[in-house]
Amino acid sequence: MKNVINIYQRDLKSIIANPVALIIIAGICLLPSLYAWINIFACWDPYGNTSTIPVAVVNQDKGTVYLDKTINMGNSIVDKLKTNQQIGWRFVDEKEADLGVVDGTYFAVIVIPSDFSASFASVLTNSTKKPEIIYKVDTKDNPVASKITETAKNSLVDQISSSFIATVNETLFVTFNKVGQDAEANKNKLIQWKDEIIQVNRNMDLILSILQNINSRSSNLSTLLIELNATMPGVDSQLSTIGQVNENNANLIKTTQQTLTQSFNNIETNLNNAQASVMRMHDLLSGINSSNTSAAQANSNLDQVNRIVNALNDQLSFNLKYLQQLNNAIPSAQVARLIASLQSIQSSLADESNKLTSFQEQLNSAHTINQTMLNQINNDTTNMNLQIIEATKLYNSSARNSLNAISNSLITATSDAANLISSAQGLQGQIDSLMSTALEGSQLSAKVSGDLRNRLLEYKDIIARLSDKLQMISNNDLAQIITILQSNPELMGSFVSSPFNLREEPIYLVPNYGSAMAPVYSVLALWVGTLILTSLLKTEVSNFKGSETYTIREKHFGKMLTFITLALIQGLIIVLGDKLLLGVYSVNTPLLIVAALVSSLTFAVITYTLVSLLGNFGKALAIVYMIMQLAGSGGTYPIEVDPLILRILQPTFPFTYAISAFREAIAGPLISKVILDFFMLLLFAAIFVLAGYFLKKPLYERVHRFETNFKLSGIGE
Repeated sequence: MKNVINIYQRDLKSIIANPVALIIIAGICLLPSLYAWINIFACWDPYGNTSTIPVAVVNQDKGTVYLDKTINMGNSIVDKLKTNQQIGWRFVDEKEADLGVVDGTYFAVIVIPSDFSASFASVLTNSTKKPEIIYKVDTKDNPVASKITETAKNSLVDQISSSFIATVNETLFVTFNKVGQDAEANKNKLIQWKDEIIQVNRNMDLILSILQNINSRSSNLSTLLIELNATMPGVDSQLSTIGQVNENNANLIKTTQQTLTQSFNNIETNLNNAQASVMRMHDLLSGINSSNTSAAQANSNLDQVNRIVNALNDQLSFNLKYLQQLNNAIPSAQVARLIASLQSIQSSLADESNKLTSFQEQLNSAHTINQTMLNQINNDTTNMNLQIIEATKLYNSSARNSLNAISNSLITATSDAANLISSAQGLQGQIDSLMSTALEGSQLSAKVSGDLRNRLLEYKDIIARLSDKLQMISNNDLAQIITILQSNPELMGSFVSSPFNLREEPIYLVPNYGSAMAPVYSVLALWVGTLILTSLLKTEVSNFKGSETYTIREKHFGKMLTFITLALIQGLIIVLGDKLLLGVYSVNTPLLIVAALVSSLTFAVITYTLVSLLGNFGKALAIVYMIMQLAGSGGTYPIEVDPLILRILQPTFPFTYAISAFREAIAGPLISKVILDFFMLLLFAAIFVLAGYFLKKPLYERVHRFETNFKLSGIGE
């Protein structure tokens, strides 16, 4: 080891003592950095300067007329391109464009044909013709430029498609807007129509049974009227008085039925409103937190919540009183369950009110928000919302049917009495005529009831399916549909043509292309630097006094230290220049420096060992190895797009791990990846150190003889 250090020290002293050697060494250390810096600077921001790439645009569109409106998509496209700075658009005629793309004046040509607008408009007719845009590109002059112009072309096509879809949908939504206005004007009728269909479906079996009874009993109507005829003289004298009472009863029946139906609807509406109110309470309570909400704001929110609680309590009290009266008149298990559910909600409201009062008193006295109490109130609000949802489901699934049954029982009893009086009144003064037409009337009644029953049976399934669909649509849903139909046509057309925006969130952000390419060019420069060292400097130790006692291995490793030192200097110059001169972006600059030094160390060991062991043949191997690494390390393009052989060899290339280490330092380090990269680089260095140790002595004589013969040829040194 002492002899190794001695050789290393002699080399350093020789460099320092000889000005010429010092100048040459300085140049050798600086030269690789120029390679890296110039290439990084040249590709610093190529995609930010695409506005200088000339692309010719030829507009031949003659336009068209659709629905008495002139359309010229070509002119619209040209107007948009004039405001687009991504590409250097040039608006020329076809002759100039064709000549320009041939002689290299333009990289590409976009031609808008004369029938472009007409083809677009044909989409709205029976004879559809797909519109075309002609794209010509010069792939000879510059392949990258052709890819850039192709991207611009695709973007242009997307913009045209989006614009057309927006225009068509805007027209459709203008029509929808008119429909929505009509629907808004008749919203109450639509809701009533929906409810009536649902009620018909719910009572279908009862209606069919009644019609069957009417049909079966109509045949007995004549006999019944004959029997009644014997009793009519005693009744006639009282019919006038009863008639007036009957008229009042008819109005009462109608009013009662409407009142019951409206009351049942109000219960459902109140439950829906209760859900919305509880959600509003939750939003107001969520707006209170311990760090960002002032006491005044918190009090304001709590006051609003208290008002909502009081309003809900009033609604529930009213509904409970009404339901209890109905249930007392005609008991129902389902209505009783609903009453119990509402009473539970009312109890929860009372508990919520007490907690709100305690919380507000604590807030006003301590001027701080008790987060535990606030969380408990929030949880209670959530649980109460679930209770209301369950109550609504119970009402819609079973309680409403029970209430309807109660209503029908009350109305039927009253209606039967009124019908009887009306029938009796109708007999007054017409008993003879009625008896003469009784048989004909009974037959007509049987026919009409039978036909109506058959028609209902025919459409029963359709009415049931329609009822199921309508039950899925609440009154609020219907209002929302009408609101959507009344939406701004221009806004809705734009939304349909482009329903979402893409938000980019880079994981490891590198602000410019030059910084992204710095790992490739810097690593390549490090390898080139070691090639320069092995090409211009001797790998063999010059004879000096006492050198004959040194072993071949000692001379090998002593010289290796010199090459490693110079390679480390090269790496330090390259990485500091990247950062200080070019301003290459890096998340972790110390890691970037370490990556450069470790890579320099590894590359120096590899190239020096190859040249020391194999001479000129080793230099050739080092160059070939560099070429293979440049193509197969995944530095410029993803390794997945490379040929299979390079994908297989990629893990055996030091470039793979050196470039990766640089990227980790520049874009943001992943510790496990950094450790793997450094481990592999040092593993490569260790392998070549061992190769030098074991192969230097066996190969020395053969390589020395080979090199001597090559020099004797007169064409080598």
